[in-house]
Amino acid sequence: MNEQDGSPRPAGMDGWFDRNLPPRQQVLGFVYAKWAIGALRAIVEVKVPDALADGPRTVAEISAATGTDPDALYRVLRAVAAAGVLHEGEDGRFALLPVCEGLVSDAEGGIRDMFLFASDPMLWRPYEDVAHTLRTGGSAFTHAFGLPFYEYTKAHPDKAAVLDRAMLQNRYPGTERIFDEFDFGRFARIADVGGGRGHFLLELLRRNPGTTGVLADQPHTVAEAKELFDGSGVEDRVTVAPIDFFTEVPSGCDAYFIKNTLHNWDDDKAVRILRSIRAAIGGTDARLLIVENLLRGPGEWDIGKLIDVESLAVLGGRERGRAEWNRLAADAGFAPANDPVPGDVALLEYRPV
Repeated sequence: MNEQDGSPRPAGMDGWFDRNLPPRQQVLGFVYAKWAIGALRAIVEVKVPDALADGPRTVAEISAATGTDPDALYRVLRAVAAAGVLHEGEDGRFALLPVCEGLVSDAEGGIRDMFLFASDPMLWRPYEDVAHTLRTGGSAFTHAFGLPFYEYTKAHPDKAAVLDRAMLQNRYPGTERIFDEFDFGRFARIADVGGGRGHFLLELLRRNPGTTGVLADQPHTVAEAKELFDGSGVEDRVTVAPIDFFTEVPSGCDAYFIKNTLHNWDDDKAVRILRSIRAAIGGTDARLLIVENLLRGPGEWDIGKLIDVESLAVLGGRERGRAEWNRLAADAGFAPANDPVPGDVALLEYRPV
């Protein structure tokens, strides 16, 4: 621990800058992140957190539980402990820290599958050649694998499964805040466009008993929604609509909600999706509700700016600031109807014009 602020990084570390090094060398601290992530991914893959879920254990005990080589295991465990993710005791036993508890399989509110997806080789390789994207503007993922991301996952069911499991855990705290701060109950019928299997819509309907919903996404995605909604208590208030949102969206709703979807696409394709929604709204006073990262201004820290590099290099999409969102919305026939705070996940409300 850093005695000055209680953080898990060692004294002298400022983020990933190593202030113990001369100024011109401090950026080498970013290399430490690679070493830490590689070690952490390895212990998650072999389920070390699961082996520690019931309490501290010795290296020999963890090795037996995970089928790993004791010497190699110890060296990786001590590295992860040094990075502040596990605790290494003087008695030679290792234990979970709170920051690692979400990496246990099936942990409540866990992120194991999300972590394994984000650190999967298919998402590492594009970072080996972000320079390709800089030089060409094209996707480093496509350059590396020969197919765009979503076509690649369709062609490789094992990778599609990694993605699907991760999306089930994609419950960022900022999204939870949206439920608390926005009045969805003012709408009688809401369409969740690109809503996946329906987890967000399910929670929305539970919180707003006077609202009905339409789950609209690709046929193979919404095909699995029935299992989620059956027995949920809201199944009589939801309609499942298989669609291609580039061409058509169900009409007759009071609000059209689209979350963490538009950032997957470049401006032209994002506008196509928004125009499909505008056509569904017609001339009514229904609302467009976009939930995405809303970027801060120049020079300000914003994790969305880092996510944008992945959007750029992997998906060919982009994260956006308010002016960019307003421009896309205007191109599709919408005008702003609220003023959310940038710097995190935000709900942008638009009215048709």
